[in-house]
Parts: sequence; C-alpha cells; structure tokens
Amino acid sequence: MKGKYQLVAKKNSWESLKRKLKQLTKKTKPYGLEERLKKLAEVWRGWVNNYRLASITAKLKSLDEERLRNRLRY
Repeated sequence: MKGKYQLVAKKNSWESLKRKLKQLTKKTKPYGLEERLKKLAEVWRGWVNNYRLASITAKLKSLDEERLRNRLRY
C-alpha cells in the first residue's frame, strides 16, 4: 500500500519471541508433546494478540515453518 502507514514489531520483540520459543522447545525440558504444544500456543497467541494490528503474518509464517516445526520434530 503505497502512501499508507504500517505498524511493525520492533526487532527486540522478535528476538524476545524467538528466545521464548527456543526455551520452550528445548529437548532438556521435561514436558510431554501435548504440554509443550499447549505452552507454545499460549506464547504464540499472546504475542499475536499483542501485535494483531501490525503486518506480521508473513514473518510469523516463516518463523513457524523454518524454526518451530524443525525444533518440535527433534
């Protein structure tokens, strides 16, 4: 949209989200898969609700495809 304003999330926020997701997907955490998915959904939902007006869908999709699914597969 040329000439329109867009809201974006700061780089620090992205880094914080990545750290939280990495912390939850560590293999050393004694969570079962269902509990791990529940905790991931809480973090993901909270972050998306906080930044719902920003244009972040493409970044979230790539983050999910590249990083999160691979870490869960381990």
